[in-house]
Amino acid sequence: MFTPDYILQLFVDGIVTGSVYVLIATGLTLIFGILGIVNFAQGEFYMLGGYFGITAAVLLRLSMLETLVVGTLAVAVVGLLCERVIFRPLQGQDMTNSIISSFGLAVALQNAALLVFGPEPKVLKTSWATVPIHFGGLFLTLQRAIIPVVAASLVLIIHLVLRYTWTGRSLRAMSQHPTVAQLCGVDVGRTGLVTFVIGAALAGTAGVLMSSIFLVQPGIGSMIVLKAFTVVILGGMGNIYGAVAAGLLLGIVESFTSGFLNNMMRDIVGFAIVIIVLLFRPQGIFGRSVERA
Repeated sequence: MFTPDYILQLFVDGIVTGSVYVLIATGLTLIFGILGIVNFAQGEFYMLGGYFGITAAVLLRLSMLETLVVGTLAVAVVGLLCERVIFRPLQGQDMTNSIISSFGLAVALQNAALLVFGPEPKVLKTSWATVPIHFGGLFLTLQRAIIPVVAASLVLIIHLVLRYTWTGRSLRAMSQHPTVAQLCGVDVGRTGLVTFVIGAALAGTAGVLMSSIFLVQPGIGSMIVLKAFTVVILGGMGNIYGAVAAGLLLGIVESFTSGFLNNMMRDIVGFAIVIIVLLFRPQGIFGRSVERA
C-alpha cells in the first residue's frame, strides 16, 4: 500500500494544504510583527474570502482567476474597514484590548455571514476543479495544483516589497521600533493600514482558493485560525519566513498522519507538535525574540 507513488501523493497533498496555512499565517505574522495585534479574526477573513468568491462567481459569472481577484479585493476592503473602525483607536493601548476586540470581531463576522449567506454549506463550482493533472502515479486537479503556485507568488511579492521598496522599509522599521520609525518620517497610520489590509487579503485569497475544494460555512474560520496560530508559533512570532517553512511542514505532517494513521489524528498530531516545540524551544523552531517599544 505504501508505495513510492503513494508517499509522493501524500507529500504533494501536504504541500497544497500547507500552502493555504502559509497564506493565512503570513498575514497573521505581518499583523503581529508590525502592529503587535494578535488577530483572532483572521479565520473569518478566510471564511469571507470563500463566500465572496462563491457570490462573485455565481452573480457575475466570472472565471476562476477573476473570482480570485474579486474575492481578495473584497476581503481587503473588509480588512481596511476593520483596521480603521476597530483597531486604529486601540493603538498604543494594552495588547489585551486588541485581543478582546479581535475575538469580538470574529464573532460578529461569523454571525453576519450566518445572516447574509445562511447556515447551509456552499461550494465554488469551477471548471478548474474538474481538470485532472497526471504525473506518473501523482494525481491532482488544476484547482489544487494552482494553490502552491499562487502562495509562492504572493510570498515572493511580499519578500520583494519588504526588501526593495520604501513601503517595505517602512514596514520593517515599524516592526523594529514604531516610535523611532515615526520620528524618522514613517507614516505610522498609513503603514498600519497597509499591513492590516495585506494580512486580511492573504487570508481572503486562501479562502477563495479553497472554496472549490472544501465546503464553506460560517464557522469554518475557527479551526483555520487555530491552524494558523499553530504555524505562527512553530515558525516564531513575527517571522515571515519561519511561517512559510512551518506552514509547509504542518501541511506535510498532517497529510502523512492522515495517510499512515487516520484522518482523525491529523489535528492531534499538529497540536502535539506545538506543545513539544513550546516545551523545548518557546520562540519557535525558526523563531527569534521580538521586542516592541
